[in-house]
Amino acid sequence: MEMTIDFIGVNTADKMHKKLKHAFGFPNFYGANIHALIDCLGDIRYPEYGMSEVTVGKNEVLNLTIKNFPYENDIIMNVFFLAIKSVNEKSINRHETPSIHLILI
Repeated sequence: MEMTIDFIGVNTADKMHKKLKHAFGFPNFYGANIHALIDCLGDIRYPEYGMSEVTVGKNEVLNLTIKNFPYENDIIMNVFFLAIKSVNEKSINRHETPSIHLILI
């Protein structure tokens, strides 16, 4: 599955969480913190959990392209990259392929 998100104007962690919540269709109770982000992204292979409207099959991968990533913002960079890393480690620990391939342009 392919997905592109434009991070133009995303210059705070709050804006990043709002952008991702909207793009992925996270539930209204999404906590807008790194733990909630890892939980929601980590369940994209488990639609029955209702944590994301974007889902992939057990053997599928989400090719996630991020445009205009704010590299100069250490907080956004650290939170986002740590979340993707944690999600993929969770998949590997379940003996699955990584869930998300990240493409930055």
